Parts: sequence; structure tokens; C-alpha cells
Amino acid sequence: MSESGVTWRHAAGVAVVVVLVCYAVLRWTTAHGHALPKMSWFILVTLILLSVAVLAAGWEVRAYLHGQSTRPPSPQRARRAVVAAQAWVLAGAVFAGWFAAYALIELGRLDAAGATGKMVQAAVLCAGSVGAVVTGLVVQDWCRIPKDQDDDDDSPGGPLRA
Repeated sequence: MSESGVTWRHAAGVAVVVVLVCYAVLRWTTAHGHALPKMSWFILVTLILLSVAVLAAGWEVRAYLHGQSTRPPSPQRARRAVVAAQAWVLAGAVFAGWFAAYALIELGRLDAAGATGKMVQAAVLCAGSVGAVVTGLVVQDWCRIPKDQDDDDDSPGGPLRA
């Protein structure tokens, strides 16, 4: 992680690695006569509900930092919000990689019965996973404390000095 937290580059790197590994595993599995794992639309519902939960966790911090709330969130709640957002970025990247690999496998088997529907389902789930990444990045940004313009001290560790 960088000083700015989890970035879209981290998410893209994770997604690319997952696509490559999962594509290789799924290709090997199908080449040896095994069926692909089943997918469910319930996964999309879960992605949406967890995204809403991450948004709700970060909203309290955002409201306070933008002056819309006078009651500061507890440090533990703020920490949980940013950690949940960062975890959601990485989890969304993993899911996006998995579903992209699944869609690529189905793309190569479009002549098989039901492959088109499975490919579309995997593509929609991949898009939902990318939405999870975006949600996490937005909430992480909401939780970022703005730099104080009056603070002339740029040394790490803040204004305390030995």
C-alpha cells in the first residue's frame, strides 16, 4: 500500500493476476472434461448489498469532514470504514478477475449450449465487481483527512519533534 492507500493500480494488478491464474486453471479443468463451477445471480445481489454497506460506513466520516455533521465519528468507526473500503477494492478486483476469466472461457465455447447465457452472466458479474472496486475507492477518498493549509510542517510523524 502506498501513502495514499489502495489505488486503482493496485486493483488492476490484482485483477490481471487473478485473470491469468483463473483462466489457466479453468482452461485446464475444462480440457480435462470437468464442468465449470456454477454461478448465481445472487452474487450480484451480494455485491450490491456489500457496496451499500461500505458506502454507509464511509458516509458518516464524509459528512463530518465536509462539515455536514458536527458529531465526529469515533476513531474506531472511521478506521473500520477506511479498512472496509480498502478491503472492498481488493475483493472487487479479485471477483472481477475471476468473472473475467470465466467469461473468457465461455467466449471460447460459444458453440456449446448455454455458453452465451453463462458468458453474459459472467460479464455482468464482472461489471458488478468493478463497481465494487469503484465504491471502495470512493469511500476511501471520503475518509481521507484534508491537508491543513496552516500546517507548515511537512516532516513525517507530524509536528512533534524530539
